[in-house]
Amino acid sequence: MIKKDIFDHDVKAQFQASAKERLYRFLMADDQIKGVVVHATRMVKEMQANHDLGPLETLILGQAYIAAALMSAPLKGRDRIAMNVQCSGPIKGFDVAANAFGEIRGYLKANPIEVENPEKIKWLSTLYGAGFLSVTRYIEDTNRPYTGQIALVHGSIAEDLAEYFLASEQIPSGFSLSVAFDENQNVTGAGGIFLQALPGAQPDNVARAETMIREIDALGHRFAHGQTPESIIKTGFADLSPRFLDSSRVEFYCRCSKERMAGYLKNLPREERTDILANGPFPLELRCHHCNSVYRFSQGELTGVLDLR
Repeated sequence: MIKKDIFDHDVKAQFQASAKERLYRFLMADDQIKGVVVHATRMVKEMQANHDLGPLETLILGQAYIAAALMSAPLKGRDRIAMNVQCSGPIKGFDVAANAFGEIRGYLKANPIEVENPEKIKWLSTLYGAGFLSVTRYIEDTNRPYTGQIALVHGSIAEDLAEYFLASEQIPSGFSLSVAFDENQNVTGAGGIFLQALPGAQPDNVARAETMIREIDALGHRFAHGQTPESIIKTGFADLSPRFLDSSRVEFYCRCSKERMAGYLKNLPREERTDILANGPFPLELRCHHCNSVYRFSQGELTGVLDLR
């Protein structure tokens, strides 16, 4: 992956931002409800820079990245999870994936999103239109991935994911996804919360948790003003006595590389490799759609990579 430097070579700022980027797991309501909270400001900023996104695109894809990070919490080993939205509105959809290492990647299917007067948009639901949300789990040592799908109901990633878990897995769930901007449309904070009822959870506790998560508004602004994930959860869910279990890293990261791209070129049909060597273009550019990294191959490199012997 070729990641753009949003810190202008300021190593101290980079480490300070990295230290905050954590996903925290917790239990509450006498261990009847499990939760995850993530601080994801750096991840969303780097996503925006690499994909060259405007504020509207950053908001939509940023929410998807945060949701994928939250859903990665139970993954282990080589497990992966992917979320896909296909829709008829200007957004067109997106593909986002996360693994057990907290590495998140993904892209919008429309960039830029073609909308007249985006500053006048009041509800993102108007940009989704009709469509489908699917979640696919790739679990290590299983024969095939499991995919669940629902029709978009709300045109909101948070609400439609809650709908997905209730409809597909019969698990009452709640999401809060937030990306905050300053007056210059720069990302100042980003993060999210994911709650799920465990088997045997009392309906009253579930209802209280649903009310509380709705009251924790402007999560991105709270992170921008220095509040921590722990303090937000302990304050917002105080009546349910949350207790934290552990934490792990999250990062905008893709495992693409020039070597992998060279492997794709080597596997092209012979006639395509012959055409590239004869007609170029030189240098040849290959772009990873997951992270927007561009890999360039000179004519000399291509001669070695596309060996026709």
